[in-house]
Amino acid sequence: MTAESVINEIRESLNGRPGQPIVFGVCRSLADRFGKEPWIFRAVAIVLTLIWTIPAVAAYIILGLTLSETENRTRRFFSGLAVIIREGVQKFAESLRDMFRPERV
Repeated sequence: MTAESVINEIRESLNGRPGQPIVFGVCRSLADRFGKEPWIFRAVAIVLTLIWTIPAVAAYIILGLTLSETENRTRRFFSGLAVIIREGVQKFAESLRDMFRPERV
């Protein structure tokens, strides 16, 4: 296996399907702005996330919310996440109420 084939494999894996963002589309948007290939930004994002997880994820989310190309997708994601969390908390609260509710005989 040559270095060229390894790089091509990484490039194909990190480019995703045409027009389909892998998460929020931040790396593709940055690649378009800087005239580079998306796989370069995705590889950098992965490495940064492995080294500095919380700052890298925070930066990715902030970029997702501030880049005009990704803002709507990011906001929809967090709106959906809020609904899922709210429903989960409601179910958990109901189960706690049922657990501590006195039994009627």
